[in-house]
Order: sequence, then structure tokens, then C-alpha cells
Amino acid sequence: MSTRRTLISLVGAAIAITVAAPSPATGAVEVVTVRQGPIDLAPYQVVFPSDDTRRVRSPGLDGWLVRMRARLVDENGRPLPVQDVMLHHVVYKNRERRDPVCTGTQSFYGTGEENQALVLPRGYGYRVRPGDRWTTGWMLMNHRNVPRHAYIEYTAWVETSRRLRPVVPYWARATGCEFRKDPIYNVPGGSARTTHVKRASLAVAHSGRIVAAGSHLHGGATALELRRPGCGSGGPLLRSRPLYGLPDHPYYNVLPVLHEPGPIATSWYADSRGIPVRRGERLRVDSRYDGERPHVRVMGIWHLYIAPGARPERRCPALPPRRGGTLPQVAGRPDPPAVSVPLTTLDSRGVAVTMLRPPGPIVSAGSRAAVELGSSGFAPRNLSVAAGANVTWRFSAAGLHDVTLASGPRGFASRWNTTGASFSRRLAVPGEYRLFCSLHPIAMNGLVKVRSR
Repeated sequence: MSTRRTLISLVGAAIAITVAAPSPATGAVEVVTVRQGPIDLAPYQVVFPSDDTRRVRSPGLDGWLVRMRARLVDENGRPLPVQDVMLHHVVYKNRERRDPVCTGTQSFYGTGEENQALVLPRGYGYRVRPGDRWTTGWMLMNHRNVPRHAYIEYTAWVETSRRLRPVVPYWARATGCEFRKDPIYNVPGGSARTTHVKRASLAVAHSGRIVAAGSHLHGGATALELRRPGCGSGGPLLRSRPLYGLPDHPYYNVLPVLHEPGPIATSWYADSRGIPVRRGERLRVDSRYDGERPHVRVMGIWHLYIAPGARPERRCPALPPRRGGTLPQVAGRPDPPAVSVPLTTLDSRGVAVTMLRPPGPIVSAGSRAAVELGSSGFAPRNLSVAAGANVTWRFSAAGLHDVTLASGPRGFASRWNTTGASFSRRLAVPGEYRLFCSLHPIAMNGLVKVRSR
């Protein structure tokens, strides 16, 4: 048996709403559920945390986190379907610990469209204490034309009766530490090679063993690998595989679309024997995506859990045979499907519908052209330039905005920008580039038609 408690976290406060019977004296695993919110979403709005809504109550226990999951629910604790509100991602951070890979607060659990749970092997745990201060980073999208209220709910399983072997979480990114707050990159597509690979290395801060690992990938991903350079061609230390939904999956049937739909699952590795690593050695993250089609604003992030221990005697120690992890037994596709992200507008009822291009005339320009991103959206909304022209998007609207390819011959996207910033791109390949701000896909969109010379 175990103790189960449900808490609600309201802008830093916490109120117990149900408490189960006490757990037995031995083998005590307390199951704590915390709801963070309410989070208010306007129609078709993308929402990020503010300083107030970033904080979330920790379990408040002295013990070892052995399992954790997160999901979106309503005020009654019922799961919210993605047709209503999508949880694009959520990351949990412990302000009492420092990240061993990049400078900053330690991330210890994350999930998103892949709906991945943290499950450590028996005998291992992530140390938690009553005074831990947790924060979150997340992104939600309202897919309805009416306001919605949502809660991000986590459930944590905490062993409180005995000491476990500790694990240290590593967040290892294919972009390295350069873009820690927004570790995105773009796959341009159009490559004769079938795979695009983004690589970065990390230094291991603890000798010991990798006993658990998962990944965060976006649409178009084929695999995420962890390699040990200089140890021959024996294959990767770890390989996480994505699983994509079938055509009728909700991810492919919602509007507006912020991005190419991501995997519905990624494989999870957990083994108490682990994979030996040495302090100071460098491992390499290889993020693999389809290289023929554009895939923008993508990620490749390993969630590694290393149990500190003895330093391996050999620089290239023998590896366990099974290092690919497991996928849930659900219907899906192993390969990324070809998806074209549409532009979206509102019909006369205020409901999101697709469109081929924004209304209005097509404005022709020379070898250099400028587009204003103001309060009324892209201006001009439709632009025509010759191949090789340089287009600059100038950000004048308040708040954060970006320029992101929805569909077109080559993929690109700017980072999030504020008033006064600009982003330029030379468009060399002819075709129609449908663009939007991924944070405001209905209000801000445009077309650039690139003519052949």
C-alpha cells in the first residue's frame, strides 16, 4: 500500500484537497499529485509561464523520487484532450541544484507531446527534500475559439522509508549550451542525404553508470543517439526511437497548427546495471532528422540519469546488449510522416480554418525587401521576389514574435524577438514560402513567392 495525496498549487500557494490513509511503516512509497494553475487561455492563444505561474509546489517529502508523470487536466482533475488544449512541453526544475551540463538550475523531469514518464530502475531515486523549491517551463496551446482554463498536473512517487542509490539528471542538448533557454534548430530540407544530423558534446561530471534515459524530439525526427567518440564503431551508447501517430491521431487533426506534429512516444531506457561512464570523458549527442523535407524549430534533448559510482577501469568498457529502450504498446508509425503545416485564419463564426495564402495583393520587390511585423500582422502579407533576394522581417509589435516556415521549399525560423529586432534570410530556392509567427499563427502570417530568375 502507499499514501496518496492530491494538492493544488495556486501561484505559489498549496492547498491539500484529499489525503489518503497513512502508509505502512515499511516499504513506504507516497504518491503525491500536484495541480499547477489555473492557467487561463484566450481563444487560440499560446501561453508561456510568467514568474507567478512558473512556481510549483514540490512534494514536500524527505525521500527519493522513483517515478513521475505530468499531464493537463481541468478543475475536476479530468484529462484535457489535445483538441481542447495541447501541452507542447513541460520541464521541472529544482532550484536547490545546479545543472551538471550547462550553467543554471537543474532540470530533472520533462515531457511533452511524447507523453513520457520518468521511471527509474528499482533501487535508484532522485533525492528530494521538504524544502525543495521547484519551478517549471511550459508551453500550452488553446485549440478552441472560446477561453479555457487548464491545470498542469504532476504525480510523483516518493520512497520515504529507505535510502536509495542517488541519480543525477543530465539535460544533454544537440545544440549544446549556446541556446539553453530555447534549444531549437532548423532542418532546411532539400538534401540528397536522407538524414540530417545535429551534434554537440558534453563533459561527464560524475563517474558511474547511466541507469535511465529518455528523449524529447519534434516532428521529422528519426532517432536520438548518445555516442562515445574514440571507442570504435560499436554503435551508440544509447538510441531513442520515436513513434508517430496514425493519420487519425488528434495531433494531425487540430487547428491552428503551431508546428509539425511530434512523436506520440519516444523509447525509454532503464537498466539497474547501467552503462559505465568516466568523469571528464566527452560524450556526443547526435540528433537525427529526415533531411529531405524542411523541419523547423526542432529539438534533440537527452534526459540522462547517471548514478555516481566507481570509475570504470577501461576507457572503452563493455556495453550491455540492449540499449535502445522500449516504446509503449500503442498503434503508431516508426517513420516520420510527410506533413504540410497549413496557414490558418478565422471564418465568419470565429472558427479556425485553413487558407492557401493571406488575403490581399501580392507586392513585388527587388533584390532586397522588408516585411514589418506589427500589431496588424505581416505587412505586406504577400510578397514576390526573385530567387536570391534578401528579405528582412522587422519586429515592431509588442511582445515576443518570430518568423517560422509553415511550408515551402526550404526550412528556416527566427528566434523569438522583441520590438526593434530584425531577422534576414536570403531566399535562393524558387517556390512559395508560407510563413507565420508560431506564437500567433492566426493573427500573424504571410506568403513570400520566390520567382525563378
